[in-house]
Amino acid sequence: MHKRGFKLDQVLNFRQEVEKVRKLEFAAARHEFQKAAERLKREEDEANRLASEFNGKQAVGILATELQMYADFSRKKSADIRMQRRSVDSLDKKVMEKRETLLEAAKDKKVLETFKERKITVQKQELAEKERAFLDEIAIQRSGRDK
Repeated sequence: MHKRGFKLDQVLNFRQEVEKVRKLEFAAARHEFQKAAERLKREEDEANRLASEFNGKQAVGILATELQMYADFSRKKSADIRMQRRSVDSLDKKVMEKRETLLEAAKDKKVLETFKERKITVQKQELAEKERAFLDEIAIQRSGRDK
C-alpha cells in the first residue's frame, strides 16, 4: 500500500529548528543577565566594604586627603553601581523578551505536532477501515464459494 507522509513535515522541521535557535538565544541572554547580576552584587559588596572601612577610619581619625580620596571613590562606585543596575534591568527585559519568543516558537511547533498526530491517527483509522472492508470482502467471497 502507498504510504502518505505528512505534507507539512518540512514546516514542522523548520519550526523545530526555530525553537532550537530560540532556546539558544534565551540561554545566552539568561547567562548574560546572570553575569551582569553577579557583577552588580560584587560592586555593591565592594561599596559596602568601602563604607565600613571609611566608618572605621573616621572613628580613629582621617586625613583630609584620605577623606577626599574616599569621597571620590565612593562617587565613582555609586555611578558604577547605577550603570550596572541599568544594565541588569535592560538584560532582564531582554531575557523576558527571549522567553516570550521561545514560548511562541514552542507553541508554533506544538500546533504542528498536534496536527501531525491527529493526521496520523486519522490515516491509521482509514487504513484499519480499509483492511476491515478487505477482510470482510474476502470472508464474503469464501462463504460464497463454500456454498
